[in-house]
Amino acid sequence: GAGGSTPWFNRTSVAARDIVEGSELFVDYGQSWFLTRDGVFELVPVQESYEKAQAFLGEYAKLLLGVERTVEDEEEEKEEEEVEQNYNILDLLEQDKLILGEEAQSDLWELIKTFPYPTRERQALPDTAKDAIRAALGDIMTVEEENSIRDMEYLKEHGKCVDNIVPGTSTIPHAGRGAFATRFIPKGGLVSPVPLVHITDKTTTYMYDEMIGPHGNLVRNTSEIVGKQIILNYCFGHPNSTLLLFPYSSNVAYVNHHLTEYNAEIRWATDFDFFHKQEWLDKSVDFLEKEWTAGLALEFIATRDIQPGEEVFINYGEEWQRAWDAHVENWIPPSKDSDFNNLTLFTDVVEDKTRGRAGYARAEDLNDDVESPIRTVTEQKTIPYPFSVEMICQVKIGHMEPYYSAPIT
Repeated sequence: GAGGSTPWFNRTSVAARDIVEGSELFVDYGQSWFLTRDGVFELVPVQESYEKAQAFLGEYAKLLLGVERTVEDEEEEKEEEEVEQNYNILDLLEQDKLILGEEAQSDLWELIKTFPYPTRERQALPDTAKDAIRAALGDIMTVEEENSIRDMEYLKEHGKCVDNIVPGTSTIPHAGRGAFATRFIPKGGLVSPVPLVHITDKTTTYMYDEMIGPHGNLVRNTSEIVGKQIILNYCFGHPNSTLLLFPYSSNVAYVNHHLTEYNAEIRWATDFDFFHKQEWLDKSVDFLEKEWTAGLALEFIATRDIQPGEEVFINYGEEWQRAWDAHVENWIPPSKDSDFNNLTLFTDVVEDKTRGRAGYARAEDLNDDVESPIRTVTEQKTIPYPFSVEMICQVKIGHMEPYYSAPIT
């Protein structure tokens, strides 16, 4: 409805290639995402790491086969002979003609993997001696992908369905989007898992007025709160705590409130040990502040049978309902004088939809306008964008091919 906002409206994900059932899903954040998080992920391998690790496996295979080569031999060999020998090594590996037995291979590989000085290249190596042979015969990434696939029986026993609900237009007037069941969900059944990001200080969602700082620059005026970020609407919290819990599972943010006709409820996750850390529930906020990865989860559980296509509701509570009723009763649209972002330019009816009316414009109208150039900072002083719309640039890091192939004009 009017006044609601999100930068990801109708955002979807598309498979970049065929995905085998049971495969884990990945997107490409770009190498820099991992390179700047060594303290969190402990030297995650990048593309170059796998290339060096693959070369190491070639030398490791020669060691297992007892193939000795001197530096002089390496320098004198022709490229064709090197290729031929590589094929011979692969043939020997396939024939299992190794000078080390399985136990000795496991001991040697454990020594390699547990060497006290970690590197990205060593992190890229397979975990087991058997997988090292498989990777030497093929490649590390293929082995990793094959090992990541879970059979359907395993997923049925240990997994949680995230496609029980999909977004659609809510049956509640002016509520915008809602979540609808894709299949029959029995009473007591799982509607959706709800993994959580913990935010230990709710004041980080506050928005402040600006003032001139000591160096002549604009700084936050922390004495004057002008609003709160919209993410606060989707968080679980308590008035007497600074802690917020933000759910980030697929589609759970679309589940709306109904005080009397709710058909689902929330509880702490069960049978979810690989993600939900039950012991965290007894920890302090100070403990959570030092944890930089998610480790808590809720579940939406059906309180009665839910039919396919039925909208899912939970009860936000009577206090929330009273606050909402008071907001609806007391809210009035901003006046021209209080429209400080755009003065009065957008408070009059205009033919151009991208300029809006009454201080409000739909983001879709601006997105559909692909012909108009983006307005510069100077232009926005006289023709500003509607205050109801936030302009965002999306950049795909590490995806330069479209720029390389751009037509020359």
